[in-house]
Amino acid sequence: MFSCGPNLVEDPIPIVGFDDIVVNLSFPDFTSLNREGGYKDIGNMGGGVRGIVLYRLGPTAILAYEKNCTYTPNEACATVEVDASGLFMIDPCCGSTFQFSNGQPTGGPAWRPLRQYRTQLNGSVLTITDEILD
Repeated sequence: MFSCGPNLVEDPIPIVGFDDIVVNLSFPDFTSLNREGGYKDIGNMGGGVRGIVLYRLGPTAILAYEKNCTYTPNEACATVEVDASGLFMIDPCCGSTFQFSNGQPTGGPAWRPLRQYRTQLNGSVLTITDEILD
């Protein structure tokens, strides 16, 4: 196993299939996603390796990111969370930071973007699938 150190070995995130996740954005738990820049950690709903973070990019776009950090993803602590500022995502273990708009790393040792899953927004109903986007 690797620790959060300067090792550029390709260590892929496992691919884990999951049933479609369907959320109704009109429910109180999801109102943060009704405004641009809103986010919601849905790790407790299943999906992904370590859960999923949703981000409202614009009027018709909600992005779904894997919470498994791309730097040494098999480490027990390699889990991304939303920073307290709400402006970016961070892995507190290795210190890597990621943009909400595209999942790209902005700091720390990670050099790969977060895995993104396909989403479909139909009115106030959001569906997240296990299809991985490039």
